[in-house]
Amino acid sequence: MPLFISSPEGPLAMARLRRVSAVARIFCLAAAVLMAFGTFWLWRDPEQLAAYARGTIGVSALPGSLSERGYWFALAIGFVPAGLFAAAMLRLASLFGRFGRGLVLEEENAQRLVRVGWLLTAMGVATPLARALQSVALTFDNPSGQKQLALTLDPGMFGALAAGAALVAFGLVLKEAVRLADENQSFV
Repeated sequence: MPLFISSPEGPLAMARLRRVSAVARIFCLAAAVLMAFGTFWLWRDPEQLAAYARGTIGVSALPGSLSERGYWFALAIGFVPAGLFAAAMLRLASLFGRFGRGLVLEEENAQRLVRVGWLLTAMGVATPLARALQSVALTFDNPSGQKQLALTLDPGMFGALAAGAALVAFGLVLKEAVRLADENQSFV
């Protein structure tokens, strides 16, 4: 049974919930769009791509011009963590939409929150793997001795893992809270 938010303040509390949820939803949608746009933007500019390859991916032996197959393979791999992040933000935006409608203590929300957490966790795991595969793709047409497999870790990956784990845990706690609330209502 869905539990709608209620408060002695009534309409004022609901108006605040709607406003905060709408702002949070807009930020989540903007984050998803910016991730997609940023990924395309990065890969369309050779200078930015070279700086990204050296700094983020860890490739030191970048050829003067990338092979077409290496470029497209590395680009496709880059969409895996970007897609996981965008999917997490879209699901989170949907969750804030439900909050804005007053649907707060629902098992469906707990499940959605757990899914967002798993998506962020998957992004944290996929990012170093994707970067390693990108380093191979960007250098596999290099001459012998200049091919690379670079493994890089950064605080953002650990942040994604921590945020994902926290959201999974919070979703599980919310699920239990909904169960307890339903159980308590059945006694009344």
